[in-house]
Amino acid sequence: MKALVISDRTEINDYVTPLLKEKGFDIIHYRWIIKALDNIEEIQPDIIVLSAGEYPRHWKTLAGFVQSGIGGNNVKVYLYETSPLSEEDEKKADELGVLQFEFINESLYKSVELVLNEACGPFKFYTGKYYEEDKLIEIEANLTNGSYYKYVSIYDGDCVNSYSAKVETVEDGIACLKVNSL
Repeated sequence: MKALVISDRTEINDYVTPLLKEKGFDIIHYRWIIKALDNIEEIQPDIIVLSAGEYPRHWKTLAGFVQSGIGGNNVKVYLYETSPLSEEDEKKADELGVLQFEFINESLYKSVELVLNEACGPFKFYTGKYYEEDKLIEIEANLTNGSYYKYVSIYDGDCVNSYSAKVETVEDGIACLKVNSL
């Protein structure tokens, strides 16, 4: 069995590769999605793992291409993400038969405590996950999509940092906030 992993991020490859090898897959790795598309007919993978975050436009093209049968029969395409897909991308993934690669890597996020300061309201305290590379915070809260918080304080166990943040998505009681520097 062959697995095609498309990613330029070392931490992703270091996590995905051992999991797939453990399941008996031979790994073929590409850093560039266009190169993978060029060679997919020759590779004939059983599964493909890639990131919508790294390739926000091209993952849909690749999934459609694979669905046409050019890359082989019954090829499974998996997306891994550290943040939720938009509603539109979620719908497109469903239409294309793209599956979610269960991707939880403790090294990609820090457990944090945070305080949201609303302009005319009380402080709200939460615990959550901070994905420093993507500047995203995930918390269990029913916040309003598009809400803006001028002051967000994040405590990671060592120090407190202050930012502003905008609510990107809220799904199933999980809010994803994009962090901006003050």
